[in-house]
Amino acid sequence: MSIINHVRRNLGGKIAAAAMIAALAAGAALPASAATTQTATGTGSAAASVPITGTINATTISVTVPNSVAYTINPDSNTFSAPALAVTNNTVVPVTIGVQSLTADSSDTFTDKLPTDETWGSLDAADSAKYIALGVGATSTGWSTGYNSSIDWAAAKSPVTIGSLPSGATGNLALAANFGRAISNTQTPTGAAVFSVSLS
Repeated sequence: MSIINHVRRNLGGKIAAAAMIAALAAGAALPASAATTQTATGTGSAAASVPITGTINATTISVTVPNSVAYTINPDSNTFSAPALAVTNNTVVPVTIGVQSLTADSSDTFTDKLPTDETWGSLDAADSAKYIALGVGATSTGWSTGYNSSIDWAAAKSPVTIGSLPSGATGNLALAANFGRAISNTQTPTGAAVFSVSLS
């Protein structure tokens, strides 16, 4: 054997041995993994039970409502005007919309009243400046059949269900009000409507 072949044989063996030692060391450093299979054995027949685990994610509820809505009362013409309050259902399934609460004036300058509580056209200046009946109700646009068309008045102070809104649909709500006509100063009450949304 030539000297070159002798060197190659010895060097190649050492390299192979070093590679084997490195591989064994790397394998020893890895944690033992859990078994991913099982073996069923038997004579004539065999059975194996395989657990099935699923993950079911909750549906994401998403609706779009205005940032704010403003109304105008004109006592001279006895008119109340306000834009439609639109609710759009972005959820992949129908949702049920409700009015959780409604307040005409958070500062309590005005007191919420029911429409039947006062004779509105006869209120004097003092009562016209402190009483208002504010309500909100669904119009026929967008809602599923069977929606609640009644007006929810702030003074009732009880949550109400409006109805179901199909996926991708926009349902309109309209504000309503009763008020006195002897208003001596311009008023800017600030209230809020809080809506509830749930899967239908």
